[in-house]
Amino acid sequence: MKKKRDEKSGYLFILPATLMLLGVNIYPLVRGIMLAFTNRNFLYPKKTKIVGLKNFIEIIFRDKEFWGVLGFTFFFAIASVVIIYLIGLCIALLINREFKGKNFFRALFLLPWVIPSVVAANSWIWMMNDQTGFINTTLMKWGVIKEPILFLATKHAAQLSAIMVNAWKSFPFMLLVLLAAMQNIDHGLYESARIDGASRFQCFRYITMPMIKGISVVSTVLMMIWSFNNFENVYLLTRGGPARATMNISIYTYNLAFYRNQWGYASAVAVVMMIIMFALSYVYRRLLRTQDD
Repeated sequence: MKKKRDEKSGYLFILPATLMLLGVNIYPLVRGIMLAFTNRNFLYPKKTKIVGLKNFIEIIFRDKEFWGVLGFTFFFAIASVVIIYLIGLCIALLINREFKGKNFFRALFLLPWVIPSVVAANSWIWMMNDQTGFINTTLMKWGVIKEPILFLATKHAAQLSAIMVNAWKSFPFMLLVLLAAMQNIDHGLYESARIDGASRFQCFRYITMPMIKGISVVSTVLMMIWSFNNFENVYLLTRGGPARATMNISIYTYNLAFYRNQWGYASAVAVVMMIIMFALSYVYRRLLRTQDD
């Protein structure tokens, strides 16, 4: 009896947090799905009508802008993940050894992750300025370039800049994950390999990479989800420009809702985005389960 009373008391204690969670997360989700089947317009709320699957048909079969945005979103996410993994792996290999100032460098490499996105974006905008930016003035001073690079004013340069800034902001997570995995590897394996005449590259290829393979796959899929869903890094840097060159699906949805006032259509795009996120999350959970096994 006492055990049952304790269980009931426990449920009462978690009830407020549960209700808050439902209110903050579940209600907006349900509301957004409901709006996806309407023509809701912020300027004319009284003219709201249920349109069924019309918004989804428009998105899938007629909205060329959506498919262009989705294509860039995948490109942005994949390119970001590749760069993030390579940077994280290289730095993890460098600091996964004993040397003076090791803790200082570990803390230093975490700075991009802890700096607020607004501060980071404004700093990069200043550094990429074509007239007074640190990058252009330095490269021109050294004679590397003759004319300033328009980092945020041309299509391909802006896309590359958005990817690089996102990678710079996100690589510390990958660094921490890979470094933790490397530190769990038995050093006896490396000693045995060196006795057998293995080089550093062979130790990396046949010991380090196989041992961190599982966590690498899981962390890259998780980073793919985050990059696909990224809003603040790109929006603060380029606002989706120039000429929608860096507009990802999050910015596209935001513009539909708050600039075009098409809340119903924006909700439908968000639902499509949610389905893609669920698919990536399913892959992540399967890989995580495989890693645990």
